[in-house]
Amino acid sequence: VFVGSNDGGHERVRLHYAESDARAMAEVMQELGGVEFNDSLVLLAPTSCDLETAFLTMDRRIRQTHADARRVEFLFYYSGHSDEKGLLLGEERVAYTDLKTSIVDMQADVNIVILDSCFSGAFTRLKGGTRQLPFMVDDSIQMQGHALLTSSSADKAARESDHIQGSFFTHYMIAA
Repeated sequence: VFVGSNDGGHERVRLHYAESDARAMAEVMQELGGVEFNDSLVLLAPTSCDLETAFLTMDRRIRQTHADARRVEFLFYYSGHSDEKGLLLGEERVAYTDLKTSIVDMQADVNIVILDSCFSGAFTRLKGGTRQLPFMVDDSIQMQGHALLTSSSADKAARESDHIQGSFFTHYMIAA
């Protein structure tokens, strides 16, 4: 699921590139990352209801696929506004605790969360994680768990650039 939302509500400056960053990330993951076009959802300027529907859709797909797959991975990418409490979709907030629940409830073997937004590091501070062995020493087929990557710490802003026409974080991630 690739989500881009330029609108963070009336109290925030409208972003210019969050939605195009989400499209670009989806394209790169389809071209180079092994994500099939039909297995991805791109949501631009969604409501919290749209996001919930996307999670239900992907959960259903994952459950159908799980029996025939060696390993099922779920990737959630978000570019947009957020604060210390959650993602900001226009005037709505999706609390990090609700986002975590939606992701943990997926029946995927591996859940990957990439958040490109201000204060996104707050998502990593939620309780419940456990330390695991480094993935390089484990058989990759047997790997299970969660990987979290955020563009900022819990108390820092993320940035976008007119020069690169995107956020710095997503631009360099795609370039890599």
